[in-house]
Amino acid sequence: MRTIAVLLLLAGCAPIPNPDDPAPRPRFGGADVKDHVLPLNAAEPPWRDLIRHTVLPLPGKAMHPGPSPDGSFFAYATTEFGPRLQIAMRETFDASPVQITANGGDNLFPRVSPDGRLVAYASSREGNWDIFVSRIDSPGSVTQVTFEPENEIAPSWSPDGKKLVYASGTDSGVWQIVIVDVGTRIKTFLGAGIYPDWSPDPKHPLISFQSLPRAGSGGRSGVWVVKPDGTGRRELVGDKTRTWSAINPHFSPDGRWIAYATVNKSVESQAFGDPNEADDVWIVRNDGNYPMRLTDDLSAEWWPAWGGERVFFVTNRGGMQNICSVKVKPLEDAK
Repeated sequence: MRTIAVLLLLAGCAPIPNPDDPAPRPRFGGADVKDHVLPLNAAEPPWRDLIRHTVLPLPGKAMHPGPSPDGSFFAYATTEFGPRLQIAMRETFDASPVQITANGGDNLFPRVSPDGRLVAYASSREGNWDIFVSRIDSPGSVTQVTFEPENEIAPSWSPDGKKLVYASGTDSGVWQIVIVDVGTRIKTFLGAGIYPDWSPDPKHPLISFQSLPRAGSGGRSGVWVVKPDGTGRRELVGDKTRTWSAINPHFSPDGRWIAYATVNKSVESQAFGDPNEADDVWIVRNDGNYPMRLTDDLSAEWWPAWGGERVFFVTNRGGMQNICSVKVKPLEDAK
């Protein structure tokens, strides 16, 4: 059984923060979840109403939030029900979790379908990582989508809910983006990459993903986009100095913005932190313009996911791995 930590190492993505045990960075002044954060490139914060959704003490963890399109509830991976990571659901303003999976493997990367009825996720229940789909109103109803010997992780739905895009990896560390038609099982291969996210906007079909570190990149990754037919592949967010990474992209509900996390970008991280640990959550327009920072706490914050007006993310504030979210102001006029 491969742990997700080993899985990430196989990806050849050294700068990706280990979601099992992110090392805490130094903290100053005991900042808590109610701190206000000012983005780097805006006159006033583009967010408000920061909420902590889970409060799991060590060694428990909550990770990989996957909110519904309207943000009314979110799926996530958690150890609240036992030592193995299972998928659970929470209403955004309710503290009571509902267990979705209950199997002998680990279950990660949940994504709610556009109609809010299904959740896709990666599970190791069969010995390697495959993609499964469960009905939210009937968790015992499970459909296995992939059966290959490779590891398949991080599914994301097409706007019509008929296809999934995911990352497929081998033991050699090669990861590629794959689209599968859930009904026909026909696949389309889009090239190298990991952690894809399909834009909800059907009029402007686009898939964002995290690039794999290239030769001479210093082990750093960036946020890229590609069209579902494999054309238009380009980088949106990256560092030409090769000192920091952009990771874990996720589109806004209208497809106009992308939330992502950075690694070793903040001054505090570069001065005091682990160069391979996430630092902050950002948003950027889908053309790569107007990046704005949503968080600047000295703790690691990563895996952002946009649902409704909120951006959910994982944080290790206080040394515990939990899920928070912020309400983002309308950004139509952001410059």
